[in-house]
Amino acid sequence: MSVPYRITVRVSEDSMEKLEELVDMFNFDSVSDVIRKAIDEFIDRNYSTTSKKKVDLLIPRNVIDEVQEEVDQVDKISLEDLVRIVLKNYTARKMNEEMRNLVSGDAEKDKRPKKKGKDTGITD
Repeated sequence: MSVPYRITVRVSEDSMEKLEELVDMFNFDSVSDVIRKAIDEFIDRNYSTTSKKKVDLLIPRNVIDEVQEEVDQVDKISLEDLVRIVLKNYTARKMNEEMRNLVSGDAEKDKRPKKKGKDTGITD
């Protein structure tokens, strides 16, 4: 891929060490590749022309490793599919909770004593 523009950025020693670790961790060719990937993801997330939004999901590394071990043993579902299923179920559960709260909130309104207003002249 031809990259015609150059940007010079100064970073701390700590940031540079972490960037170099990311190169090794995710098999990038260089720190520049990591930074290009970060810029592309930032643009995708913040400069979207679609109505869909991406969600970042931070999962502790040990949890990912444990789940990956389970996936490897079962060999029936990918880690990405598992995350999609978990998120779908979580979202459905949260929406159901919100709906119940809305409905029970309406039910609570119905149970409150009615305010006495003007006499309408209607008798039982």
